[in-house]
Amino acid sequence: MLYIAISLLSIFGCLYCIYDCLKPKNYPPGPLWLPLLGCFLTFRWLRSKYGYIYLAFQELSRTYGPILGLKLGNQKVVVISTYDLVKKALLQDEFNSRPDGFFFRIRSFGKRKGVLFTEGTTWSQCRKFTMRHLRMYGIGQSIMEKQLTIEARNLVNYLQRMSERGAVLMHTAFDVAVLNSLWFMIAGHRFDYENEKLNQALKVVHDAFRLMDILGGIMSQIPLIRFVIPELSGYNELMRILEKLWSFLDEEIKVHEKKPLDGQPHDLIDAFLLEISNKKGDKDTIFDRENLLVLCLDLFLAGSKTTSDTLATTFLFLSLNLEWLKILQEELDSVVGRSRAPTENDLPFLPMTEAFLAEVQRYLILAPLGVPHRTAKDVSLNSYRIPKDTIVLFNFHSVHNDETYWDHPNEFRPERFLNEHGQFRRNNFALPFGLGKRRCLGEQLARSTLFYFFTYIVHYFDIEISPDHDKPDLNGYDGFTLSPKPYYLKFTKRADLRD
Repeated sequence: MLYIAISLLSIFGCLYCIYDCLKPKNYPPGPLWLPLLGCFLTFRWLRSKYGYIYLAFQELSRTYGPILGLKLGNQKVVVISTYDLVKKALLQDEFNSRPDGFFFRIRSFGKRKGVLFTEGTTWSQCRKFTMRHLRMYGIGQSIMEKQLTIEARNLVNYLQRMSERGAVLMHTAFDVAVLNSLWFMIAGHRFDYENEKLNQALKVVHDAFRLMDILGGIMSQIPLIRFVIPELSGYNELMRILEKLWSFLDEEIKVHEKKPLDGQPHDLIDAFLLEISNKKGDKDTIFDRENLLVLCLDLFLAGSKTTSDTLATTFLFLSLNLEWLKILQEELDSVVGRSRAPTENDLPFLPMTEAFLAEVQRYLILAPLGVPHRTAKDVSLNSYRIPKDTIVLFNFHSVHNDETYWDHPNEFRPERFLNEHGQFRRNNFALPFGLGKRRCLGEQLARSTLFYFFTYIVHYFDIEISPDHDKPDLNGYDGFTLSPKPYYLKFTKRADLRD
């Protein structure tokens, strides 16, 4: 009897292994699948070889084509490359859901909350509320320009103070200023640069983005592994990070809860708390305290890290190419003069500055695979069938280096964004903020923040690499995004410039 049972189990095991290795009909081409692992081992080997997830996928795409079909552990994953295919898919609703599962729920208490990894009614209501109130409290209004001006001045003063003490550590130099430009609208106040709790929270943010990759790492692909090796899988560290961030944001919400609203919210948190009060007893509402905390977490993470890292990487690149610093300073001096600071009203008259920033976002792309999407149902793309619930990654690095639309894309050439008259022209083939209904909701704020902080520093300072530290490395850390490595610069106040 035991022999029969063992034989049956062996047969069922073999049948399952065969079934687990079968690819769906017309699934995009990719490496062979192994039982339980899929092509996880191939992917891990290529990532180890090239150092970055997006380069591992690009190597596979060179072999199997721009629509790459994979299975990593229990996850079906399709990677889409080239401008034409990425644009085509992003504009189809079937590709615009978000992945579900342990990794994508853990930050929201095992539920689907917030705005980043939700979909359907929850996502649309949350996004609509967020956009409406961010506009109400700043975005697109004169108050945003005023706040960014204040933050840019504070940033210049901070860099001046730090430079007087020695070289400035740059990979975190913009964290507080960038967060303040957003936090004023979310929570109605800004932070001092020396705020210890904030700096601890921002350090945790950096740790979070480096801990996990865009797919959630092995813990997402083989979720049960967290019970076997909770420390090695990253599960314990992820929980420590989340608990610190939850605690930081929970304290912020408690401060708002203690204030009398009187029907007059002053920021996004106030407005959300007022909705919670008005929707009591409504079981279908998105307005509950957990959702508020997760929304704040989404905005805190996505709204600060990407812009801060973009600025840090931009100045890293600039420090290695100081000829561009002189070109930009000359343009600012001729348009703005030496008696005031730049404003966005100057932007139409600063074509090289605008072209430089556009080329930076094309050339130094920090989110080469964006945020993962999911197919809402079975969908076809160029004759391939992509099943429902497949994770879809869009290779924006390939978009920004597509030789069909970019001449010598591996070269840094801001002139590509200038017309024959030297005027700036936006290139629609660049997608730094995505495309379609999942396009970045903070795009306007990010563009303005990048302009103000960048031009203020270029206008006020000369820059040089610190001779007391290693030369900056343009190759960042791989993780959820590409994060700049620590580097040091020295800032010298330029002469004949009054505040």
